[in-house]
Amino acid sequence: MTVLVAAVSLILSFTVSSIHLRSSAVATDRVRAQAAADAAALAAVAEGTIYGSASPEEQARLFAERNGGELIECDCLSGSYRVQVEVEVGEATAVAAAMIDPTMLMPADATSPRGLHPRLAVSIERLIAVAQGRVYLVSGFRSTQQQSLLWDRALSRYGSPEAADDWVAPPGNSMHERGLAVDLGGDLLQAAALADSLGLPLYRPLANEPWHFELVGSRR
Repeated sequence: MTVLVAAVSLILSFTVSSIHLRSSAVATDRVRAQAAADAAALAAVAEGTIYGSASPEEQARLFAERNGGELIECDCLSGSYRVQVEVEVGEATAVAAAMIDPTMLMPADATSPRGLHPRLAVSIERLIAVAQGRVYLVSGFRSTQQQSLLWDRALSRYGSPEAADDWVAPPGNSMHERGLAVDLGGDLLQAAALADSLGLPLYRPLANEPWHFELVGSRR
């Protein structure tokens, strides 16, 4: 009986030790997964801006792998100022989100309503007020100097005037310089819906820039 009890105790001891080691491994994987997810989210949100050099998802995947993880999901649309990723390490998964303040990326005074066409300024102010913080102005009127700065950075990122022109207009050709365009941030679907429901003279002429709103009739 004593030998049997000792054997059972030994088996239980090994079982408990195995469970403890497995729990420790899972806990370690959780920590590593969260670190990898945080790194991936930060890399992706930085790449989503005009100053990045690759797609947000590619960067999220790269930084997840560099931290020993695998990117499972990436809600990181190019041009968005908020991303969310899910990363897996071993038996653990982690979710991380990151945001960036677009006003910190623009030339000085780019978010000021000054210089906009009066109808556009009034329309944007009303839209933002009704949105109650869910929509905000990222970029409004730009001087030629400010547009030149953005153009130079786009050239550096995309490598050619033809590619850069898909995202930034050359100096002297931007509707922002004429005070007829703004870039909005936040809930862009709500912004478009409000423009329609409020009857505001705003529209989005650029399919690849859902944040870009112009005064109706500005392209005649």
